[in-house]
Amino acid sequence: MATTSSIPVLRGSGITVLRSGGRALLLRHPHEELRIPLMAIERVHAEGRSVTVELTAAAGATPAVRRVDGVSEAAARAFADAVNRALPERADEGVAVDGSGLIITRALTGSPPERRQRIFRWGTLAVALVIVGLALTVGIREGGIDGVMLAVAALLNGAMAAVATAGGAAGLWSAYRGWYLTRHGITVEAENAADTPGRLGRSGTYVYTETAGVSRTVASVRIGAESIQVAYDPQDPEKVVVCRSGPRAVGFVVFCLGCLCVGLALSFTIFMMIITA
Repeated sequence: MATTSSIPVLRGSGITVLRSGGRALLLRHPHEELRIPLMAIERVHAEGRSVTVELTAAAGATPAVRRVDGVSEAAARAFADAVNRALPERADEGVAVDGSGLIITRALTGSPPERRQRIFRWGTLAVALVIVGLALTVGIREGGIDGVMLAVAALLNGAMAAVATAGGAAGLWSAYRGWYLTRHGITVEAENAADTPGRLGRSGTYVYTETAGVSRTVASVRIGAESIQVAYDPQDPEKVVVCRSGPRAVGFVVFCLGCLCVGLALSFTIFMMIITA
């Protein structure tokens, strides 16, 4: 069988991706991924900017197909040629199997970190659009050079308000989670990963072992400390926080409250600018 390492990745319409995954093709849609073994593929056809994966079928049966549209025409031809060369040889007298029954479907719900990152990206974009829209509204209503200066001021204040408000709120949520896990989770010692045998750690990364014996890593700003205390959720050991001392926790909460108040004050200033402009 020919190697599949040179098979190009096809990116089609609707955020669809078709690529090689060793002895299978992986067809990824926004909410699911299909694993199509090479032994389930009869042939791949390139038709302009479309690629059709024809599956094996019993004699006399209509073969099922999987189609990807909107790909590069040159990539489609290269993909089809490469996959067809990599297909396993079949004996003429062999009985063809139904390729549809060999496909494995996996739902793509996304991990909690991925979902948080996606929410953060979309939230940031939405806030940025709102701030720009408000700044333009104020500038247009005022007009002239005063309108330009007012729009710039609104834009800067809006950006600072968004950062301060989001940072303060996120910090307070982090402080609450730390308080909750410290009291209701499991607290263990985490060793400096750079000094842990058999691990390629970096400064500021620590390793802790949960009750099931699985080692996990956590980042900390306490660079250089031999060990730190961390608390994790026994139901989800990946939810972990670095334990803070009493004074440090109080100082962190006060700082976050200050950021939140500054952000709300700036937001109020922008609101008044819009009303009085």
